[in-house]
Amino acid sequence: MKKLSTVAAVILSLVSTSQGADTINDAFKEGKWDGRIRMQYFLTDWEDNSATGKNGKDASGAALGGSILYKTAPFYGFTFGTGLYTTQNAFGITNLEDGVTATTSKDLFCRDQGCEYGDSFSVLAQLYLGYDFARTKTKAGRFLTTNPWITPNDTKMIPIAVEGVEIVSNDLPNTTIQFDYTQKIKERGMTYFDGMAATGDTPTKILNFYASKDGPDVFILGAKNRSIDNLMLQGWAMHWDDLVDQAMFEANYAIEVGDVIMGFGGRYIRQFDIGAGDIILPQINNNDSNNKVDGSLWALKTTINLGNSRILLATSHTSNDADIIAPWRGFPTWEYTRSKTQTDWNAGTTAYKAQLDYDWGSYIDGLSTIISYSKYDRDESKKPYQSMTNRGYANGDTNQWNLDIIQKLSGNFEGIELKARFMDQDNKPTLSYPKQTSNREMRLEANYRF
Repeated sequence: MKKLSTVAAVILSLVSTSQGADTINDAFKEGKWDGRIRMQYFLTDWEDNSATGKNGKDASGAALGGSILYKTAPFYGFTFGTGLYTTQNAFGITNLEDGVTATTSKDLFCRDQGCEYGDSFSVLAQLYLGYDFARTKTKAGRFLTTNPWITPNDTKMIPIAVEGVEIVSNDLPNTTIQFDYTQKIKERGMTYFDGMAATGDTPTKILNFYASKDGPDVFILGAKNRSIDNLMLQGWAMHWDDLVDQAMFEANYAIEVGDVIMGFGGRYIRQFDIGAGDIILPQINNNDSNNKVDGSLWALKTTINLGNSRILLATSHTSNDADIIAPWRGFPTWEYTRSKTQTDWNAGTTAYKAQLDYDWGSYIDGLSTIISYSKYDRDESKKPYQSMTNRGYANGDTNQWNLDIIQKLSGNFEGIELKARFMDQDNKPTLSYPKQTSNREMRLEANYRF
């Protein structure tokens, strides 16, 4: 805790010129509450239920929960925030046997050691002290953060949270600078905060290496700049003590051509081994290891906005050298080729995605849809560092269709959002993993914010 305490002390020693509330009592009285009630139902329909080796039935799970967030008004620049989240197996609808072949629906419930599928839990995921001065905002404690490596990934009942320090500054013209220092993380199905290596997407050998001790700290620094019209540039760096460094550069440009707005984007990620390879001992072509995880990834996209529609065409490629290590749900190909459940940053993977978003508001108020097709061409000779969705440690090509239907209600039901999400996934068997793991998935969700 020494590093965190030092940084926090520096933040708390700053003097604000903006008082906000006149008294501490006023700060709490003038604070802001945010509430959310959400319900989710997941169903995974396996093409071959024996693929997991458990000969179970199709997996399902239903949960009811929500969150209550509170943040005080500023008092001499200081704020206090907290957030309580809960997920409940309402009325015992979900049974233990419903999770025999579950993958994605596991995060609806408690996943701690000793928990069973369908177990309810509540967690104080946010508890932080903030300090704002000029156009800079800081916080220290437990909170949600968004950067290229860590996101709340709020697609299940309870989001991902971290413990650490965050500074976001907009003091420079047309520029946002963000710094994150994180010591611990709480995944969606976790009731407590653990080391940064204690996640389901951490390479298994690293996870085991840090099983009896805290995972090393993570430092992230980035900047976004919009000085040139219609162009956003950003550069980021991530340092994971004793394991890996990564750098990310991205450019997005938009141009208007008549009634059409064309967008062009490119992302490049470079990974540098500073110890992870000695733990993972990565295999090249199934048998040779150079004990390094140096590698890279590039991604390109084009978007076309016309009227109520938006088209996305994207491709990405990960070098043959190494998997890109991404254990905190900040997906390297997000907004490019990443689709539901897919890991497409394994060594030698080339991915393609086409997507159509359409706003049907001219016909049905509040209705929108998203349909996409993705293809993932993987090198079967590469052994991933961690298990891939539905495929253990095997590699194989995937074709995936997705359809999302979103309905935002209005009038007497304003604040309610309904979602229906459907996926059809074709996983190609391989010589090393001949089992059939193709599946279809349905996710139903209702949200009410107040």
